[in-house]
Amino acid sequence: MSLEKILARIQQEAQTEVDKINSRASVIADDMLKKAQAESEASKSQALEDAKSEAELHKERIISTARLDLRKARLAEKQKAIDAAFQEAVENLLNMEDTEYRKILREMILANVQTGNEELILSERDKAGLGEKLLEEINSQLTESGKEGKLTISKDSYNILGGFVLRRGDIELNSSFETLFKSSRDDLESEVSKILFPESSELDA
Repeated sequence: MSLEKILARIQQEAQTEVDKINSRASVIADDMLKKAQAESEASKSQALEDAKSEAELHKERIISTARLDLRKARLAEKQKAIDAAFQEAVENLLNMEDTEYRKILREMILANVQTGNEELILSERDKAGLGEKLLEEINSQLTESGKEGKLTISKDSYNILGGFVLRRGDIELNSSFETLFKSSRDDLESEVSKILFPESSELDA
C-alpha cells in the first residue's frame, strides 16, 4: 500500500472515530441528565447541576481516553510508514543499474580501507554478480593512491541485503546497508516523519 493511501486511511479512520466518540459521549450525557430530571422536584435543581457536571466530566474522560488510543494507533501507523520509507530506500539501492551500484560500493569501500590488505565480505548476490570486477577496480585505485592493492574477497558471506563488511584481523567494520540505515535512523527519522506527515491532525494536539 502506498504512503498516500496509508495517510488517507489514517485520516479517515481518525475522523470517523472522533465523530463516534463525540456522538457516544453526548448520548451518555443526555441519559444522565434525563435520569436526574426524574428525581424528586425538591432536589431537581441541584440534581440537574450535579448531573450536568458529572456528565461533562464523564464525557471529557471518554474523549480523552479515546483520543489517546487514537494517537497511539496513529503513531503506530506513522512508524509503519517510516519503516516502509527506509525499506524502499534500501530496495532502491539494490535495484540500481549494476555500474552505478558498483560505483557506490567502490567509493564506500575505498573511503574505509586503511591498509589495502583487508578482507571484503559481501552479500551472496554481490559476491556472485560484482565481486571480481569490484575487487579489480578497488585494488587498482588503492595501488594508485599508494596503498597496498591486496584487498581480497572473503569466502564468508554474511546475511546482508547489500553494502559490505570490511575485516582486518579480528576487527570488522560493518557497512551493510541495513546497519548504516539503522545507525543513522535516529537522526533521519524526524526528518522523514516531517516529509511523510507535514501536517499534524488535531489528534496530535
